[in-house]
Amino acid sequence: MKTTVVLFLMASIVHYATGFPSIWVVGSRQHRINASSIAIRGPNMRLNKMFIELRGGGGGGVEDSLTGTSEQENPNDSITREERYRQSGMSVALSSGYFAVMGAKCALPSVLSLLTSPKGGMTFSPHTTPQAQMANLLGLSTVAVAMGKLLLGPAIDHFGGIQSLQVCLACLAGLLAYISSIQQFHHFALAWILVDFIFSACWAASINSIHQSFQEKDWGKQIGYLAMGARTGNAVAFSMFATILYVLAETTRQPWRKIFFASALLQAVPLALITYFGRKTLRETDPLSKKKDNIQPATVNPVRILIKEARSAPEFWLHLLSRSCLMVFASFLLFVPTLMSQVYGMSPSFAAQVASIYSVGCLFSVSLGSRIYSLLPKKKQIFAIVTLLGLATLSSLVQLGHVMGAFPISSTASAMSMFVWGFAFSIPFYLPPSLYALERGGKAGSATISDAFDFLGFALLAIFNGYVASIAHKDVSAWIGCFQITTLCSFLSLIAQPLAVFLQQRPR
Repeated sequence: MKTTVVLFLMASIVHYATGFPSIWVVGSRQHRINASSIAIRGPNMRLNKMFIELRGGGGGGVEDSLTGTSEQENPNDSITREERYRQSGMSVALSSGYFAVMGAKCALPSVLSLLTSPKGGMTFSPHTTPQAQMANLLGLSTVAVAMGKLLLGPAIDHFGGIQSLQVCLACLAGLLAYISSIQQFHHFALAWILVDFIFSACWAASINSIHQSFQEKDWGKQIGYLAMGARTGNAVAFSMFATILYVLAETTRQPWRKIFFASALLQAVPLALITYFGRKTLRETDPLSKKKDNIQPATVNPVRILIKEARSAPEFWLHLLSRSCLMVFASFLLFVPTLMSQVYGMSPSFAAQVASIYSVGCLFSVSLGSRIYSLLPKKKQIFAIVTLLGLATLSSLVQLGHVMGAFPISSTASAMSMFVWGFAFSIPFYLPPSLYALERGGKAGSATISDAFDFLGFALLAIFNGYVASIAHKDVSAWIGCFQITTLCSFLSLIAQPLAVFLQQRPR
């Protein structure tokens, strides 16, 4: 008992001098002394008075004085609850925003064959085939995304991710609603190019919003939530659109209009959330954000931050190569319904469901692994990247072997390989380059670095999408070049990204 009293008195003095919480560890974590329980339940009740005197207590009652929960500290508890509410709201707003954006991006691949159909499709120019005109549009829209990545990053860093995301969602809703009402293909083409141009800003705006809204320890988790929103949006949208097409197939002449209108409606809820919680974030967290060491002053030029990284950090170029290759690899999602219907003989509705399986693989990966990856030491992160990208390369090789005739697979096996395809690339695609952009770019340059990583990828997509859209999809051998490209991209990323993560941990 004497030993306990001595330890308690020593702990009380330290607590009084330093303001530490009322629980101390003695010897190890298994032996904890709770000051309030000893003072109240101990046999020597004089300790109560002694402890209150040491703490300078009184007035608030014994329990309040001993446990450090006086009325003066209650406002802090209120602020903590309000901050938790704000952070939860921003997390939901950002993830639902990217859910809506990526869901809307599934509209075109879901109805691609309907748009070019002589019965119920759009009105095309008579000079070339509808397929050729659609292939040109896919190429041009990807160029629009690349230009958006080049031009909009510095603007996002200047105005802030939250405000930029509000503008993007509002514009997307208006353009998609307009598309649902038009018939001429050249009107559709112009509107869809603008959709892709605005879409290019959404990821960088979300990354910058994470920097505005959360502390560094939460970045990996929030990027994972963004990725979950994106892949949930893909999965839900493909399933929802397939259901709409199935229900309206016999009753509506142009069911594709309903798909684009539904895509416009998807933007409404996240727009309201990001507006409400974004205002709270900008109002309540700005003073806190100034305390973060890695935030540059607002006057810092984001382009200069980008140039500095490009000149001094080889890992910048490795992340750029890896992200660009994985973007080409990931974009095959656009052609999954076409592959499954033309090569494996599935109906359009079931082919769209396979695209949903692809997205479920992505969702399963980011929901299971995002937080785990961010907590791993660097060596284990590198091992995880090598394992996942090895699986990604294997899934592409399976499809390549089928279209070459080396080892044919069934439609079920192909659907399973699409699940692995989506599962394997997601963590390497989302987390390492985004964490690098947040860490090195900070508040003033994270969107610019993030967009720089995507610029080359979307420039390559302009070529890849145009090429895949123009091949004879019913000819199985015509897909060989497509899967050769995706296999090469996955292999290059398998080499570049682990090396980038390894170099990133070096002291600067």
